[in-house]
Amino acid sequence: MSEPQTDPVRGFFGGALIAVGVLMMLLCGGCGAIFLIGFLVSGLFSSNREDISMVIMPIVLGGVPALIGWGLFASGRALRNPRTDLPDKHEADA
Repeated sequence: MSEPQTDPVRGFFGGALIAVGVLMMLLCGGCGAIFLIGFLVSGLFSSNREDISMVIMPIVLGGVPALIGWGLFASGRALRNPRTDLPDKHEADA
């Protein structure tokens, strides 16, 4: 049996989703991680204990878009590599 051929349009949009997802994870997640470390260090070494509450800000502002980027990456991979264990609808009708 031959390997299933992927549609070029599905391959293109899958690749685009993968690229956008990776960029979102790297840029949003990386920036959020840098600010998280910065807020954590400044909060631990500060005499003002209210500064530690700033730790939640990079988690929300950087983590949520990074999670969306992971979803785009996963959906792009699923779009480019369709599951082969499912029966083809043309074979099921025959």
